[in-house]
Amino acid sequence: ARARRTRPARRKKLARAAALAAEKERKQHIAQAAAITTPLSAFEPMVKAAQAKFGVDVVHAASASLSEADHDFCFALLKRNMESLRLDAGWGFNDSGERATLRDEESHFLILRPSGQEDAAASPAGFCMYRWILEGECTVLYVYELQLTAEYRGKGLGKFVMQLLELLANKHKMQFMMLTVFKNNDGAMRFYLDRLKYSVDETSPSRCAVDDESSYEILSKCLDKELLKGAVQGADDLGPRLRNVALN
Repeated sequence: ARARRTRPARRKKLARAAALAAEKERKQHIAQAAAITTPLSAFEPMVKAAQAKFGVDVVHAASASLSEADHDFCFALLKRNMESLRLDAGWGFNDSGERATLRDEESHFLILRPSGQEDAAASPAGFCMYRWILEGECTVLYVYELQLTAEYRGKGLGKFVMQLLELLANKHKMQFMMLTVFKNNDGAMRFYLDRLKYSVDETSPSRCAVDDESSYEILSKCLDKELLKGAVQGADDLGPRLRNVALN
């Protein structure tokens, strides 16, 4: 009788140990991806394609190695492109807070420099900021910013950068790509939902029924073939259903 009474407790203890081991493994997975210093080395053909098609060099920099000039450029472009949208959305725009986000040690950057740019002080064409994170139990490449200068918009460069990031996420076996978009940014919403086939994520306020008046949506795209294989594919909410598969 005593043995029977202890079995449930033992099973619970084993399940807890397995969950902790799985969490540790996921954290190690994220740390390993974030520690790679030359993430673009495996994608030389894509980097060369950017030079040929868009006239830009794609250069990776971790937050700690981002130069002051590049930091200032990223902040200035972010402020120019996003301040009014954030103010209209009710988020505000705090200069020191935005600079701190850019400087966060978990941030990684793709700086887009016009090819053949000899003047180190000359402005880049744009930048992308991303992080390797855990979202619940899912491994994620989260795109925090994708900003281009006016002269480089509408040429396919933004789509190219997102495709490059997707290849990078796939190489390091991330389960999802995620990002946040303001609802009042109609062009960005169409770009991610229609052109890149992202979906409104289950964690987005409009899906959680916590705050359906929120000014933003969280979008996601599943990269995990096993999850895709096992998921019931809906027409307009594939992303959220797949996240449910991952979390359950």
